[in-house]
Amino acid sequence: MNILIVGGGSVGSAICAQLTREDHNITIIDESAAAVAEIADSCDVFGVVGNGADISILRKAHADKADLLIAVSAMDEINILCCAAARQLGTKHTVARVRNPEYSELMELLQSEMNLSFTINPELAAAAEISRLLRFPSATKINTFCGGKVELAEFVISESSPFCGVSLYDMRQRLNIKFLVCGVLRGGEAHIPTGHFVIEAGDTVCITTSDRELTKLFKALGIYKTPIKNVLIAGGGRTTYYLLSHLAAAKISATVIEKNRELCRDLAADYADATIICDNCTHQEALLEAGLESTDAFLALSGVDEENAIASMYAKTLNLRKIVTMISRLSYVDFFKSAGLESIVSPKSSTAANILRYVRSLAKTKDSDIEALYKILDDRVEALQLSVNEEIEGVTGIALKALRLRRDVLIACIVRDGEIIIPTGDTVIAKGDTVIVITTGERTSGIRDIV
Repeated sequence: MNILIVGGGSVGSAICAQLTREDHNITIIDESAAAVAEIADSCDVFGVVGNGADISILRKAHADKADLLIAVSAMDEINILCCAAARQLGTKHTVARVRNPEYSELMELLQSEMNLSFTINPELAAAAEISRLLRFPSATKINTFCGGKVELAEFVISESSPFCGVSLYDMRQRLNIKFLVCGVLRGGEAHIPTGHFVIEAGDTVCITTSDRELTKLFKALGIYKTPIKNVLIAGGGRTTYYLLSHLAAAKISATVIEKNRELCRDLAADYADATIICDNCTHQEALLEAGLESTDAFLALSGVDEENAIASMYAKTLNLRKIVTMISRLSYVDFFKSAGLESIVSPKSSTAANILRYVRSLAKTKDSDIEALYKILDDRVEALQLSVNEEIEGVTGIALKALRLRRDVLIACIVRDGEIIIPTGDTVIAKGDTVIVITTGERTSGIRDIV
């Protein structure tokens, strides 16, 4: 496809690099000549310097021949305007990053009136991810499929785990629990394991199962933690604003510490049940006075990555049940994970994954749709939710053990008529199924791509 990307920041450059690997023709647009030059050189793409909402710039970038425009500049209004302008010039589809909470209730209207094909709100997505982590504090990452029916959970195997040195086959034999280990991260290398794979201390394990079975599994592994009842949040920005509504719905009490008085007033006005403290969340004394030592979970959600990491490292010395750190710069994520911060939420990473899902869905065939796409195990593995719309020769009606699956593909779960099926070799894929596919490869755009 011919794709225009407006915005040469970290999200734009990450999307550009990914889509270039998938053989799309990319044009990057940004007002910074340096940003355009850097991305154009590193990704070998065409670059245009200028404002993406300027009709002349869009014409220069050949918006009239573009299949898709992705607007991820720093300004919501520019993103919306350049999508509307591009559609007028003939661009077939448009995607806009829109972050302002004031626009959240207008998204449906904006998509209709401004001809937006798809919108993504990074902070709203991050808030939903944090909310899932608080439901299962033992997990380092939680993603959900099929409207919450299927959980995709990551957790670290400790040295004291009874399953260190045990094969996955033996692990499933010992536990009367329906789950499947669909990925393992070891020493920076991702594995899609077979039943003979032996678990080691320090492995990050990714499993698929239902909500109920996940609780049973964590208890069997000896890592279950009781649900979170109260949280301390450092930072009162957009992610916190969206998160507080999730916490209120889950009846989790929240204390927010934020130094910006205007933000404090806004939060206090909209969330009367939350405790809002106007203070500097980077100061140890302020955190302790706000109740850090007695809280169930600490969430570092300020707009400064380094402050979030330092505050989280300090909180880790207090042995809290859950610590979540928001890191915006994609280049920092691996570094801070290596420093011992396990539950890291990256709004920019989730934005890139959501846009990638949409791009893949445009290439869909009538036999299947991509309904969800997540990057898991430090973004080294993809998890996709695919709907099977019709009978497919060589895929449906055949036992999985007889399917000639790609070597980098695993069928992790099947949902049929609302029933969750953890597959065995005798399981078959049928028309109407929703299939969760795990792959270390790329370019999976439909169910036919698994073979």
